[in-house]
Amino acid sequence: MKKTIWFSAKVIPGKQLGRALGFPTINLDNPKVLGDNQEGVYACIAKVDNQLYKGLLYFGPRLILGEKENILEIYLFDFDKKIYGQIISFQLKDYIRPAKNFPNFDEFKKQLASDCRNASKILLK
Repeated sequence: MKKTIWFSAKVIPGKQLGRALGFPTINLDNPKVLGDNQEGVYACIAKVDNQLYKGLLYFGPRLILGEKENILEIYLFDFDKKIYGQIISFQLKDYIRPAKNFPNFDEFKKQLASDCRNASKILLK
C-alpha cells in the first residue's frame, strides 16, 4: 500500500496570474518541500483551517512567463480566500501531466480547465 505523505508550506502573495485567468491559486513559499517529485500537475487535497479541499497542484517553472525557477502553487476547487502567511498542508494524490509551455494564455486556460476535470475525476475515487 502506498504511504500517504502530507507536505506543509507557507502561503505567500503571487503574481495574480491564476486569478486573472479564473483560477486563483495559493502560492507556497518552498517548492523544495516536494523533494524529488516530478515537475508538473497533480491532483491534490489540501487542509486549510482544518478543512479539506480538493484541487490541482503545479510544481515547476512558469514556462509561459519564460521563468526557470520552480514554483509551487495550488488551485483549490470551491475556495477563494486570502490566507497569506498561513501554513497549509497538502497531499499529492495522482500525477496528471508534465510541465509544459503554451503558445498563448487562451491555450493555457483551456489546459487548466482540462486539468481540473481530470483532477476531479481522480479525486472522486
